[in-house]
Amino acid sequence: MRKRTILCVDDYEACLIARKILLEDEGYEVLTAPDGRSGLQLFQSHSVDVVILDYQMPGMNGDVVACQMKTLKPEVPILLLSAHHSLPEEKLKFIDVFVSKDESVQVLSAAVRELLSRFSGRSVGGTDWQDLLSRQSEPHKPVRDSGHDQGSRMAARAGQSMKTAP
Repeated sequence: MRKRTILCVDDYEACLIARKILLEDEGYEVLTAPDGRSGLQLFQSHSVDVVILDYQMPGMNGDVVACQMKTLKPEVPILLLSAHHSLPEEKLKFIDVFVSKDESVQVLSAAVRELLSRFSGRSVGGTDWQDLLSRQSEPHKPVRDSGHDQGSRMAARAGQSMKTAP
């Protein structure tokens, strides 16, 4: 069985390195790109199972990259990371999961497993990412729909787990 491949796109090199180490330790193959254009090139030339995109990048923000990726391969789930705790709905139109950079690496890891499970139809082992968030002290609040129309939506930010209906 081939390793699942995750494409990480972020202009901040330290974040790319940290995510690459984390995800490789979990058994994934990880491709990295320092900007949207490079990320699109890797996305077109490789079989990718999940994309993790930074929102704010020079040249092309994550929402623009996500739009182009969904045009090319609509079946590939996209997780958007941002230092912003919320983004306008139109920025989340092509995003399957939004996670704040304030969240723990366990939340990111669990969100990736959930995407792989949901989009592949196969269970991927590990702790449910929403369960991780539910153990935190802050109460959960609903969030608006991301606008993407594949299955249920989920998002996390500042310790809040949010699952929205399609």
